[in-house]
Amino acid sequence: MNKKDFYSILGVSKTATQDEIKKAYRKIALKNHPDKNPGNKKAEETFKNATEAYSVLGDPEKRKEYDNPKTNADFNSGFDFSYDFGGMNVDDILNSFGFGRKKATQTKIVYQGTSRKIRLHVTLEEMYNGAEKTIKYKRKDKCDACGGKGTPDETKTSKCPHCGGTGKVFKANGFFQTMSTCANCGGSGYIYANPCTKCGGNGIVDTDTSVTITIPKGSSQGTQLTVHGYGDAPLKMNGRYGDFIIELMQEPHEKFDREGNDLIADIEIPVIDAILGCSVNVETINGKKLAAKIPAGTEDGHRIRFKGYGMPIYGTNEYGNMIGVIKIKIPKKINNEEYKLLSQLKNMENFKV
Repeated sequence: MNKKDFYSILGVSKTATQDEIKKAYRKIALKNHPDKNPGNKKAEETFKNATEAYSVLGDPEKRKEYDNPKTNADFNSGFDFSYDFGGMNVDDILNSFGFGRKKATQTKIVYQGTSRKIRLHVTLEEMYNGAEKTIKYKRKDKCDACGGKGTPDETKTSKCPHCGGTGKVFKANGFFQTMSTCANCGGSGYIYANPCTKCGGNGIVDTDTSVTITIPKGSSQGTQLTVHGYGDAPLKMNGRYGDFIIELMQEPHEKFDREGNDLIADIEIPVIDAILGCSVNVETINGKKLAAKIPAGTEDGHRIRFKGYGMPIYGTNEYGNMIGVIKIKIPKKINNEEYKLLSQLKNMENFKV
């Protein structure tokens, strides 16, 4: 399977730094965000593709795996992942490789429905303050027509032709053999002669549902929240529900970048103020005004630290820092009088190179 060209999607080279990748994604995301382009399918698709690309390239470990031509990782598989191991216990797995215990105690197999996984876009403010979100989605749940049994009459059954009544199917993989739950009978080993017409005998159907989650203060890009039992129901309700997994994706912010628990913000000052020094007011993410003194002779890129005004540190009462980065603003146009003054300064001692 050909992997998507995530570098091309973000418009960066394969040698781009993590900072360049972050900036490229931020630019695309701000321009094509669905809230700014209602009804624009092209912008929505661009936003989704860029987000998918950044979720891989923005993570150094995932990027390394993506860049490895020998990797078997599938980066085109979407975001619904199954965490179902077919209900196999340890002995089942060992037996499938020919290393099982000769006198293993038989245990009851408990099947689990597929877990659902989504990516939820949240703002930096929601990660700072914490928030509650109600998510609506579809999952497989008990069929109301048959009560999850898969049939109106459980007495009329026959052996499953796919697994021969064992509830398990085997697949050769080189010298080994792997085992998984039979998808045709859901591991029960039998099928109904008169399956439910609504669910087709599976006992589960697509159902609209919702769940309210709490986004914790200090959460970050990639934080995963798990709601146990809110994934898909198992076939014929034979077992337990899967889980609902939410991976948080931070939306680009117009003012702040984030480096771990620190918030980075530009502070623009005129070139004259950089030479002479000045005082400025800087606004934090929660709207507080902080005074900062800019010393004379400050250079472009100089950093000023505001201790404790960054992001909450997850699981503690501590905060990161806010870092103000000086950006010297040079006028693009000057009048004749200004030109004369600057020309005079050019020849003075402290303005010579």
